[in-house]
Amino acid sequence: MRGEQALRVALPKGRNFDSAVAALRGAGLDLPGIDVDSRRLVLAYPADGVEVLLLKDWDLPRYVEQGVADCGVVGSDVLEEVDGDLLVPVRLQAGGSRLSLIGHPGTLPAPGQQVRLATKFLTIARNYLATTPWSAEVVELRGSLELAPLLDLAEVALDIVQTGRTLREHGLVELQRVRDVTPCLVVNRSAYQRQRARLNDLFTRLEQAGVAA
Repeated sequence: MRGEQALRVALPKGRNFDSAVAALRGAGLDLPGIDVDSRRLVLAYPADGVEVLLLKDWDLPRYVEQGVADCGVVGSDVLEEVDGDLLVPVRLQAGGSRLSLIGHPGTLPAPGQQVRLATKFLTIARNYLATTPWSAEVVELRGSLELAPLLDLAEVALDIVQTGRTLREHGLVELQRVRDVTPCLVVNRSAYQRQRARLNDLFTRLEQAGVAA
């Protein structure tokens, strides 16, 4: 059971965890001992007046939309894929990445060409392909997307790129940048009505700390 006045915040157990925690600490929340590898999924911080849920990125918007969490941090890529009725009042400065078409050098499909494209971002892939002069059969994968062009499962893949180190280690390159991706603070609409003053104060402190875009 959550504390009577606790704000329940969902954090992603993925690439946005560190930037989310840093942003909340910049806004004045201490969150001592929080660890992405913790086996505990619900962490109480009475001194901060919050409870933290540690969730997988793709599940997090559902927990916020259904009111299990009042707010949370999730990537804009996941938000585009998971349709939900959420407020997005703040985007974070740190933790940005990009969603790019990747493959071997020189393999950007030519106009009129048909290829296979591996990705877990099905909605984004469909929207992207509607703008390209080439077409693709989309191959849905859930992880290790760079393996698809490496092992000839697909000619190209659509995946998140941060530093590009993994691509370089495997002889792959970014063929085309498709989307900039940012961590977003998302808020349940009913929770915003119940805790408007508290949430607005959090938004203001994130902006004052210089961690909000």
